[in-house]
Amino acid sequence: MKIGIVGVGNMGRIHARILNDMNVLVGVADSALDIANQTADAYKVPAFDDFRGLIEETSPDALVIATPTFTHAEIAEEVASKYACIRGLLIEKPLASTLEDGKKVAGIVQKKGIVTLVSHSEIYNPIVGRAISLIKTGAIGDPQSVIHDRRGFVPPSRIPSLGDVFEDIGVHDFDIMARISQGRAKLYANSSSEGGIFNRGTVIVNFESGLEHSFHLSRQYAGRRRFMDVSGSKGSLMLDLFGQIIKVQHLDQAPMAASDTIQLPERGATIKVYGEPVREVLNDFVSCIKSGGTPRVSVDDALCALEVVEAARKSVITGKIVDIEIKSKR
Repeated sequence: MKIGIVGVGNMGRIHARILNDMNVLVGVADSALDIANQTADAYKVPAFDDFRGLIEETSPDALVIATPTFTHAEIAEEVASKYACIRGLLIEKPLASTLEDGKKVAGIVQKKGIVTLVSHSEIYNPIVGRAISLIKTGAIGDPQSVIHDRRGFVPPSRIPSLGDVFEDIGVHDFDIMARISQGRAKLYANSSSEGGIFNRGTVIVNFESGLEHSFHLSRQYAGRRRFMDVSGSKGSLMLDLFGQIIKVQHLDQAPMAASDTIQLPERGATIKVYGEPVREVLNDFVSCIKSGGTPRVSVDDALCALEVVEAARKSVITGKIVDIEIKSKR
């Protein structure tokens, strides 16, 4: 297996470190050749100033696209269309800046049979999978409301390359929502801007079933918060996605203080699980290229999240409630 990386900014360097550990990294490319050289020198691989040179010189089996968001679709389309050696594409989130561009990429990679994973890395966080399993198996009864809190700080200089807050960080939670709730819903969003780009927002999605998801998204927060709070008819789940802790609480019991249990215990204790989501993303990517399987985050999952992104933008711009339908492929 030979994998190259296009774009070695913050996320590209993380991918490079892990792919080097996996002994599959064959080269890196970045429009700023001096930046590409820094990563290339660290891992003793060649550096290039664009993806074409990388592919032509190293003939990789797969490519990681970790460039600015607005370039994802253009690069993915060209790579999928012109280079027969490419059997896999890993695209950093989001798939594209717009749903229209995302559909174009999906059409090409599906036609060519290219394994494509979109790095909604939170889906690979072990506690997310554990929490979804608990919800599906009725551990807290029927889910009634889910609060998603994703806040941190991004320097204003980086914002143009990342796009708005909905496509940049919202896609993680919109994907999680689609794995919990499906069907018709009404969405309302509001937002504030930084340099003309939505940088902080609140999104509320009410499903016909009565289940409500609310999202607090911000890149103007002094600190880092990644929490979910799921309330059900019999209890609740409180998730710390950074600390990788789930606390299960039932309505008929007093609060419990235990926080050191690592297995699913009796009610009220805390579950802690470990993992490095980006490493799990890459393990899934390599495995699916070898097997021809479908990644845990496919282009269909990415398109589903982009539909919510565009609905949120529409609601902010119009000030109106938007009708949506979540159709998870799972």
